[in-house]
Amino acid sequence: MAAQGAVLLKFMEIDYIALFVSDVLRSQIFYRDILGFRFEKPAKPDGAEGYSGKLKIGIYDRSWLPKLFGDRGKQIISGNPFLLSMTVDDLDQVYQQICDRQASMQEHLPINMIISPPAMMPWGQKILFLSDPDGNMLEIVQSSPSNNFSDDEIK
Repeated sequence: MAAQGAVLLKFMEIDYIALFVSDVLRSQIFYRDILGFRFEKPAKPDGAEGYSGKLKIGIYDRSWLPKLFGDRGKQIISGNPFLLSMTVDDLDQVYQQICDRQASMQEHLPINMIISPPAMMPWGQKILFLSDPDGNMLEIVQSSPSNNFSDDEIK
């Protein structure tokens, strides 16, 4: 409910995500070759931009942080401040593809990115958790006819 006299904003849609990473090329390999994102140009040392469906994703070297955000950009990065979530029609098939791709990419990405294999969550979604080369948390969710849950279903 909007406060009295407040101006309501027109519906906004997220169309761009920026990730600040320690190695742009390694991250582009992960997002392109493991997850299937589309990159139309090769990565430059300081960044790359690509797409996941219609969503544009920028992968930038962490050296950009102080340039963009001043002193705040110099703060030590720790923890997992966000979760990038993607939806697929067949999670088991995507999981197998990721495992196969990961095995074939061990020379370039010698990490185990799978945090937990696909599992049914208490609220009824089937989810795979993984991380990118910088430890950013990702989830891939099995699409369902209705992902609108009431508060009672989540408890």
